[in-house]
Amino acid sequence: MQITGTKHTRAAAAGEIFSWLCVASALAAMPFLDRLTDVLLLLSTLLLAVICRYSRRYLAGDPGQARFSFWLCGTGSCVFALILAQNLLFFALAWLAMSLSLHQLLQFYGARPGALLAARKKFLVSRLGDCALAGALILTYRAFGTWNFQDLFAAAQSLRDGEHIPASVSLAACLLVFAAMLKSAQFPFHSWLPDTMETPTPVSALMHAGIINAGGILVIRLSPLISLSPAALMALTVVGAFTALFGSVVALTQASVKRCLAFSTVAQMGFMMLECGLGAFHLALLHLVAHSLYKAYAFLSSGSVVSSEPPRTDTAKSAAVLVAGLLPVTLAWLVSFKQFDQPVLSGIFFLGLAQLLWDSKRGWHALTAGLAGAFVTAVYLGLETAASTIVAPVHIQHNQTLSAAILMLFFLAALLQSQLPRIWQTDAVSSFYIHARNGFYFNTLANRLTTALWPVHDTERSL
Repeated sequence: MQITGTKHTRAAAAGEIFSWLCVASALAAMPFLDRLTDVLLLLSTLLLAVICRYSRRYLAGDPGQARFSFWLCGTGSCVFALILAQNLLFFALAWLAMSLSLHQLLQFYGARPGALLAARKKFLVSRLGDCALAGALILTYRAFGTWNFQDLFAAAQSLRDGEHIPASVSLAACLLVFAAMLKSAQFPFHSWLPDTMETPTPVSALMHAGIINAGGILVIRLSPLISLSPAALMALTVVGAFTALFGSVVALTQASVKRCLAFSTVAQMGFMMLECGLGAFHLALLHLVAHSLYKAYAFLSSGSVVSSEPPRTDTAKSAAVLVAGLLPVTLAWLVSFKQFDQPVLSGIFFLGLAQLLWDSKRGWHALTAGLAGAFVTAVYLGLETAASTIVAPVHIQHNQTLSAAILMLFFLAALLQSQLPRIWQTDAVSSFYIHARNGFYFNTLANRLTTALWPVHDTERSL
């Protein structure tokens, strides 16, 4: 027992040393990298260092600790390779290696049927995404004759300045977007993410160090190419908006803390795709960083967050939500700041601001609430400006009807959330709640399809 314990301790310590070496290497390499790579590399190394340190205590004494540390470090290395890639082919290879390494972590507890099913569902979805990425690789090389990012971006700019976009370029952009959606758990390929809660908690946190964000990283990194295709941007907008609303509604009904966080991640990834579809790639980067830090912390502390106060609601809050929904429309006409030229994103920001103020303290004076709102707005504008120096936003002509519909749906979702404690006992809402609690049964359909393609046998469950 002592020898085994020493082995596990050494493996955990080696993983922790590896994580800190990655941090040091990332900091040393930053002066030689572009700004986007700097931000993503610093984010991923910081999270990996924290996760490795947490895992050392979390799996202390577990017989599989050495194996877990090996694959944890291997997956983290693949994330670094993905971020450092300056070539689309190398990016795709790191994308594939990261998925295969994660598969080993997802089936860490091989005796659990749920863990095996989730791992296999994720495996099948990932292979479909790999096929889309491979198709994009072929079309990109045929159109541009290179996979180097800088050469691709220069060629994309020349196409943007011209009058005609080749169909092969538009198709390659659509395939890239499809691969990104599969990687980032977009509807209807989202059900694998909540089911991965069968794995150790550090794996859930690790996903936010670059794995679940890989789809967003792909779209942000290749934004000069993807923004050439109106069809790709429209797909990002529509699917992202629907996924954000779907995930947020389902998350409200989950009793398990980790499943609630998982559906919240689905919603956040959908919102990030929506930002990309609207051309706000800089906001998507800011969202990616903030969400990764918050959600990794939320998963690592999920064991202590098992109770929370029910949301407060009153007439004033409902009025605030209403005002917040109408305010950005007025600002779009009256305010000349470029940060508010996106009615959809501005509207969602003010909806969030209204909920933040009314959920914080009831007893705030009106002046205090106003100052708090002004401070949050100033911080948002400052961070957005900083993010725009890293990734340039793209001006896109938006469909006004679609923008109004998306904004209205987000407003109705916020209004439903504010009134839920009052109306949840009604027959209609109770029935809706049951369906939402079951993810509207898309997870059941995905499980049946996965089982039909790759059944879990009893001999595997006992491993």
